[in-house]
Amino acid sequence: MGDQPNLDEFIRHLQAELELSESIVDPVEQEQRQWQIEASLQEAIAFSSRWKRIAELGKNPIKIVESIVKQEQQRRVNTPVASQLTGCQKCGNPLESDLDFCSSCGHIQK
Repeated sequence: MGDQPNLDEFIRHLQAELELSESIVDPVEQEQRQWQIEASLQEAIAFSSRWKRIAELGKNPIKIVESIVKQEQQRRVNTPVASQLTGCQKCGNPLESDLDFCSSCGHIQK
């Protein structure tokens, strides 16, 4: 891992890119590029700060992220599909929760 860049090097790279963006002639393009770089810098700094706080608490940040991802995946599995929340697949009218068919058009919901 010694030859791979770390977060501090990435932040320095973004700072250099921000300086280079001042040479962009088109003011709209320059502003857009600066916004992109500044947003990236803010995210990198926020990530670094969160990582350090978690590590200071004696926790492994990777394990926490894995746990959050697992919880999110489980939540998605247990969430009804969008068509069930929006209405009948055939006519679009709201569905009654106690029926497995549309009370408006009779279409059987799957």
